[in-house]
Amino acid sequence: MSRGNARFVGARADIALKRKCSFSDFDAPPKYARSLQSPPDSSFDVEICHQSLRYDAKGSTPESKEISPVRDDDDIATSIGKFDAAFPSIRLRERLLNLDCATAQNIVDLLAENGYINEQALKILLCTAVKSIVFAPSMFDENGLNLVGDDTYSIFSYADSFRSLTELSFAGIRIQNEDLQHIHHLPSLSVLRLNETGIGNEGVFLLVSLKRTLTKLFLTANYDITNDAVPAILFLINLSFLSILDTGIDMIGLRRLAKHMDEEDHVMDIEIPFTCEAYVDNVTSHYLINPLPPLITNPHICGHLLSAALKRNLEAHAAYNPSIVTSGTRPEMLERLSKILEIRQLDLLVLGMLEGNC
Repeated sequence: MSRGNARFVGARADIALKRKCSFSDFDAPPKYARSLQSPPDSSFDVEICHQSLRYDAKGSTPESKEISPVRDDDDIATSIGKFDAAFPSIRLRERLLNLDCATAQNIVDLLAENGYINEQALKILLCTAVKSIVFAPSMFDENGLNLVGDDTYSIFSYADSFRSLTELSFAGIRIQNEDLQHIHHLPSLSVLRLNETGIGNEGVFLLVSLKRTLTKLFLTANYDITNDAVPAILFLINLSFLSILDTGIDMIGLRRLAKHMDEEDHVMDIEIPFTCEAYVDNVTSHYLINPLPPLITNPHICGHLLSAALKRNLEAHAAYNPSIVTSGTRPEMLERLSKILEIRQLDLLVLGMLEGNC
């Protein structure tokens, strides 16, 4: 075994020696040798010449042609031709011709569904009998067409424009408070959707000019709308529906609204913030909601009660709300009971408003 192993090792050694000898026959350079640098035979000069680039701004963007508005007495071919000219390269003519009935409203619905309501489209539509316009949120997304410019909404303020428009929706679109000044003079506007538009109290006050026509107002998910906007809402005397869901309006504002509706004998459906809804659902945990004699319900006669009677009334309410303090001086108990009864009266109006009794 040892001899066999020796022969094997020797054979390996012979092979290694043969490789070493055979490789030495090549005069190859070292593996990492660097080439020698030689100086250039001649030199040359480089001249730098600065030149400014000029662009032809006039030729970079084609001028858009002004297209006359569509009128109700225009034939279908003329109307479709005007819209097709306003939106070239999107095969709009083919889409419009596929409509069962190419009325102005059907055309604007198609434009809205595809996010094509822009300044040019509104200029074409301003003399038509279109009744509803919906601005699509996709028009304003970073991945959308972004067709709406700063002057788009100003088209609504054109004289004698959109006289038949009854419904307008900006739902889901970020607008500025001042944008709403352009819809002041729409003579037939009755439904206005401003859900998630980012407007605040100033925007609500700009709606007062619509008080004679506005019947449905959606202010949902505008957190900058607070109790300070309630006075403006009170001017909208013809509202039959109001949504203040997910706004900054709390029970103080809701009580003021309910009191006004009761005084004006005004009935209105309303969506209220969740915090207000939670309060109303648990109103019996805040005080005794139905006091019976000799307990009082009128806050204005608290001043006629003796200290013992004030304390007895406070104890009755404290049985439902342990946070109510039942002791103190007579002026302190008087103020405390009066406040409880005032809130109770207003809360009952809120309950009546929500039940449709206002």
